[in-house]
Amino acid sequence: MSFTITAVNPLEHAQEIKTLFVTHERPEFPAFFDRAYGLGVRAGGASWIGRDHAGQVVMHVACFPHRFRFGEREVVGGLMMNALVATSYRSFFPARALFKRATEDLRARRDMDFVYTDPNEQAKAVMDMCGFATVGKLARYVLPIGDRRWILDRGLRLVHAGVGVVRWSQRRALVACPAGDVPATRFEAPAGDSPRLRPYHGAERYATRLEGYPAPSDRWFTLQRNGDARASAAALLVRGPDIEGVATLLTVRRDPREGLAELTPDLVAALRARGCTRLQVWTLAESLFAGELRRAGFVPRDTAASIVAIALSPAGDAVLRSAHLWEITSLDCDR
Repeated sequence: MSFTITAVNPLEHAQEIKTLFVTHERPEFPAFFDRAYGLGVRAGGASWIGRDHAGQVVMHVACFPHRFRFGEREVVGGLMMNALVATSYRSFFPARALFKRATEDLRARRDMDFVYTDPNEQAKAVMDMCGFATVGKLARYVLPIGDRRWILDRGLRLVHAGVGVVRWSQRRALVACPAGDVPATRFEAPAGDSPRLRPYHGAERYATRLEGYPAPSDRWFTLQRNGDARASAAALLVRGPDIEGVATLLTVRRDPREGLAELTPDLVAALRARGCTRLQVWTLAESLFAGELRRAGFVPRDTAASIVAIALSPAGDAVLRSAHLWEITSLDCDR
């Protein structure tokens, strides 16, 4: 097999990249490309493509920078995403060459502290051989809120009512607002002082990761500080519920002094009123944030993927050695 790998501006090779994905059973990719790649490139993102001897694009991977606050430091993580190798090249060595070249180029740029992603098992095996290390498992947590069977629903209602009574002195009153009425910059920066790894979420993050944002079902649930609607001590972005009654918690922005368990009772009440039966969220299973979710009543359901990463700087190395401090959701990942 002969092929060449080059770093490119994906916008200049859009049709070839889209064709690769559509040909290999990813018909949804062109719409994602149109929505996300312009924003990603403006933020400093790039793609790597592999061409066969005939000049056809047979491999692709992209990496978009993603800013985080890590304790008192600002760090940049590169989210490696949309990796695909044509069936005829889908073996160890072509994929290894693609990941190796992308990682070497990113290291040479010196504008990122680490690169991370949540690959499938086949890609993970290759990335392991390229120096990537497993940070932890990306797991789904589910909070049962209601049930369309009245007996089970009544039981859940009693459980949540009991939790609300127990936490009455600490519970927080949340205000729901359609996402379209909330400026994307309002909750962009992580609030307060915390040792955790917390992402920045600007307008490009929501537009990139959430199709149709702000959708009609997207809601921000905010905790106002001293009754001031312009100052929030906490904000939770929820999409849904969908037709099956499932809603997704997409991000939690809060002052570190605000406990997740104390925010949950009002969120449950609001979602029940909208016909929600389950609230789900993805995060790193080994993290303190996952522990907070469990204490708030969320139950681990399944593991979607491993989170793998490679350090490109001393700060990045510190991030990788602190999996328990990662406070991320699916909004910060490739799936």
